[in-house]
Amino acid sequence: MATGLSQHEAPPRLAAPPTEPRRRTWRRVLWIVLIVVLLVLAAAAWVGVRAALARQELAAAEPDVQAVRTAIESGGITHVGPAAADLQKRAHHAAALTSDPVWRLAEFVPWIGPNLTAVRMVAAATDTLASDVVRPLVSVAGAVDPQSLKPSGGKIDLKPLLTAQPVLERAQTSFESAQRQVAAIDDRSVVAPVAAAVDKVRSAMNAVGPDLTIAGNTARLLPGMLGATGPRSYLIVAQNPAELRSTGGLIGSVALVTTDHGAVTLTSQNAGTAIGPWSEPVVGVPTATTDLYGPLVGRYLQDVNFTPDFPLAARTASAMWVKMHGGVVDGVIALDPVVLSALLHATGPVPLPSGDVLSSSNAVPLLLSDIYARYPDQPGLQDAFFSSATTAVFSKFASGGVDGKSLVTALMTAGSSDRVRIWSSRPAEQSVLSRTTLAGELPASSPTTTALGVYFNDATGSKMDYYLQTSVAAGAAVCRADGKVTSVVHVTLKNNAPADAATALPAYVTGSGAFGVPPGSIRTRIAFYGPAKGLLAGVTSNGAELPSLAGTDKGRPVAVVEVQLAPGQSSAVDVEFLGALQKSTGLTVAVTPTLNGDGTTPDVGAGTSVGTIAAPCAAGVK
Repeated sequence: MATGLSQHEAPPRLAAPPTEPRRRTWRRVLWIVLIVVLLVLAAAAWVGVRAALARQELAAAEPDVQAVRTAIESGGITHVGPAAADLQKRAHHAAALTSDPVWRLAEFVPWIGPNLTAVRMVAAATDTLASDVVRPLVSVAGAVDPQSLKPSGGKIDLKPLLTAQPVLERAQTSFESAQRQVAAIDDRSVVAPVAAAVDKVRSAMNAVGPDLTIAGNTARLLPGMLGATGPRSYLIVAQNPAELRSTGGLIGSVALVTTDHGAVTLTSQNAGTAIGPWSEPVVGVPTATTDLYGPLVGRYLQDVNFTPDFPLAARTASAMWVKMHGGVVDGVIALDPVVLSALLHATGPVPLPSGDVLSSSNAVPLLLSDIYARYPDQPGLQDAFFSSATTAVFSKFASGGVDGKSLVTALMTAGSSDRVRIWSSRPAEQSVLSRTTLAGELPASSPTTTALGVYFNDATGSKMDYYLQTSVAAGAAVCRADGKVTSVVHVTLKNNAPADAATALPAYVTGSGAFGVPPGSIRTRIAFYGPAKGLLAGVTSNGAELPSLAGTDKGRPVAVVEVQLAPGQSSAVDVEFLGALQKSTGLTVAVTPTLNGDGTTPDVGAGTSVGTIAAPCAAGVK
């Protein structure tokens, strides 16, 4: 008997697997992979070649950059048109090579992507600089040649400035855009050569940025201020740093200058003592200001700048002039004999009716010291001498007896040392000024920077600050668990007057004890300003607590201390503040520009030097 299933009953066997379709599928996958690899390789080669070409273009443009830079520094920029054109062509080609779709897609690839992004952004910024900044500036270089700013017959030709104005404004805007673009490059994960290139571009832009800002702001302001659209009137206030005020010195004299379509005229002059005083403030002075500096700020012209807020001081001074003389004041410009010494570099020596020759080397000692010895206790003769000096310098300037390039250099260096302040009554112009150091506004902090201020006011009632030597140092540290920043300012004062100053110097200089200060001594009030919304943490001198007047000014904590020094004495004051908004230790300090204290002329091109010290993390601060 047969067992099991028959052949007919057995289940059918499976057919052979479909090997051919499977092979076709794997072939397709393999071909796709190969194609992707080839595309990636092609893209890499494409990007690599274009990167090499872009690098060649930028390297080839370096001589053009150097030629333009040299021309700018030498004043011969009108001759670099070909170099500027070649720079524009090469920079534009480099930008095009690094911005096509393949390049932009490759930026998403890990590791290599950030490098490609950085290269593209540097090339784009270079293209912007070449096309929208350098080339336009070269096109109007002749129109803004410093020599064109030289007066002729008491008038400055405004046509070149008006022609260049829109070009300079657009160039400044384009530069700021490119600068922001380069600043935004994330160079933390790029290779060293790319990081070096980014850093090189940033450094170059940071170096030229201030000059371009000055040029753009000048184009915005100067034509209008010179009367391009109608007559203007400005007060020129001469500050005397031999009797300090927060913005630089007591206002010793005032001149009214009018401008009309480039014509500049010295209309009138007054001694500061000839204006006012008034029994009541001529304008509304904030209560916080009078709490810190007293009621004289709004009543005496010589005291309007007890406050370091120059716009407030300027508005007050202009109101006083109008109250006494009528008319309209469109702005206030403050300067001092140190600025005059710089301007005399441009005009050359100027003879005076007295027989003196005023020069850059003798302006400061002659106007701030020698004149008081020549005319002791005769302020009328002193004022007449100052008036004659002002008229003589202005006459030489108006007649064209000045080198245009030297004049521009002198004005720029004076502005950089905080010895020139400008306020405009016109909001649009003041808005431009407020973004510059010329405005003299209170220090403004940022989330990363603590902005402090140190301001000096004479309390002797004399001209003894000619002998006052000052030094300022500051530091910041994070001392607390909450991350708030502690900042400290260290100020040292020294009286360099001769030991026999009480008898050797004129009574007009020593004050003759009129305000309770022994002749020869110097009494100074120092106002320390902390960061906005911060707190005053302590005031000490040689480790001991020092009495101070505490207050606020526009949200900033303020401490006012008084220091009195006999000849040869010195003293130091330390003030600590606690920031409320800052989390890092960036620090800036605004300081009243002073004299050297030894009879020499300060370097008008250098701002007040602020030293660096370690901020102590005392237990009380923690």
